[in-house]
Amino acid sequence: MGPRGTAGKAAVVATVNTPNCVVASFSVDAFTFTQFTDDTAMLAYHARQDTKCSGKPVPSPAWVSSLYVRRNGRWLNALYQQTPAAE
Repeated sequence: MGPRGTAGKAAVVATVNTPNCVVASFSVDAFTFTQFTDDTAMLAYHARQDTKCSGKPVPSPAWVSSLYVRRNGRWLNALYQQTPAAE
């Protein structure tokens, strides 16, 4: 989920895998982990980055949540969401 709505894996990889985005620094902290079932869990954390995509700064800092599901013994990221954080 992003400012323009939903994006699938192919769209995200296509954007990140180009020189359009330049990451000067990236850090994460304040992790929380919640396991809902044996096969469902959420990781939340605070992220700070100095990144520009197409010359525009990526919002930072942000609170991030990722929902994971286990399928066939592998943990897969089913949902990623970030919200701009107050400074």
